[in-house]
Amino acid sequence: MREAPRKPVCSVCPYNLHYSDAVPKRAMGVMMHLGERFCTGRKKARRFKRSDPQVYVPQWCPKRKSPCELRVYTFKNASEWWLHTMLERDLGRRLTPDGVRYALVRESVTELSPRAFWDRLESYQDILDVSLEPYSVVEIDDGLKPAFFYYVDGGFTLLHSFDAETARKNKKED
Repeated sequence: MREAPRKPVCSVCPYNLHYSDAVPKRAMGVMMHLGERFCTGRKKARRFKRSDPQVYVPQWCPKRKSPCELRVYTFKNASEWWLHTMLERDLGRRLTPDGVRYALVRESVTELSPRAFWDRLESYQDILDVSLEPYSVVEIDDGLKPAFFYYVDGGFTLLHSFDAETARKNKKED
């Protein structure tokens, strides 16, 4: 079984507040009571309802992007591609892509979340409307945690890290 992107959780978000003071108080526009959870991502805090997920991020999260941003990265020039392929051949193993060698070639939006994209990878041409070069990196940013997919040997693998900021600054050379 392939490793799939994980669903984001609220516990790692800096805006997640679990009120633990025994004395109720008014803060950020709402009355806070012991044991209640709040999202403080906007001016006014929002109380989690009983129907909201206990662990995972709710649909109304202020950080969530809808639609998600989709970015495609390829090597910034032919010499970077040659260097990568020669290193892989000489070392005899697959190398992890480095954002320094990549440049942004396409940016658009998609209605698919990273998990939904992962589930529909067999028909990625319908989703992306572009043919991918070998060693391309596809990013889907839902605002919570971007997911990176590495296209190699006609299939995708999930990347745990990719320096997208550096890759966005690079310019594609011909």
